[in-house]
Amino acid sequence: MIWGEALNDIGEVIFPPQCLGCAEILHPFTGQIFCPVCSDKIKLITGPLCSVCGTTFPDSPASSHLCGDCLQNKTFFSYARSVFCYETFILKAIHKFKYRRNISVGETLASFMAGFSFPDIDFTDYSLIVPVPLHIKRLRERGFNQSLILARAMEKTRRIPVNFSVLKRRKFALTQAGSKRDERKQNIRDAFEVTDRKKIDGKNVIVIDDVYTTGATINECAKTLTGAGAQKVAVLTLARVLPN
Repeated sequence: MIWGEALNDIGEVIFPPQCLGCAEILHPFTGQIFCPVCSDKIKLITGPLCSVCGTTFPDSPASSHLCGDCLQNKTFFSYARSVFCYETFILKAIHKFKYRRNISVGETLASFMAGFSFPDIDFTDYSLIVPVPLHIKRLRERGFNQSLILARAMEKTRRIPVNFSVLKRRKFALTQAGSKRDERKQNIRDAFEVTDRKKIDGKNVIVIDDVYTTGATINECAKTLTGAGAQKVAVLTLARVLPN
């Protein structure tokens, strides 16, 4: 056992993990991030799903198929998949991470996401991970890029290198929270650029973000990457806003 793993094990004994929902002490070494009571209130995103964007069909007896949005609107990514439904304790945990700068909560969520099984994604088919970038002004305000923390955990688990500088946000926009779908598309249009096309050309890329809301941001990222020569783009997010 390497020193890093040994220190992590010792840390879990001395400082056992707490439930991200209610702060109850959890049994160490299980990989759990929520207690049983809180886990019952959390929804993992499972099928049947839209075969492209990953939205759910909770009342459909059919298998996975394209949703209405993906039939009508062009997507530049091949797949988008998420771990959690963006509600209840997951919403609160992500807000602690993203807006209250609780990095430890973010790292716990990132570790869970990195180990999550995404049945539609063959990780051996991808050679690069790209986190959705923040504009430099936003990065200075927040102090960290939450998508990069998620990407780093995925890099460690899946053994796929992260490049956080090849995709750059060149357009500063107000936060997308609360904006309608068309407003989001307009705000994010032409917001990204590839800094070195040689690092993208011909590669299959995984884009990482924290929350999929309307898909405007990740679709614009995928459009920019494929326009620079990426062969295929998949998107993985920690959580997703689902239709009621």
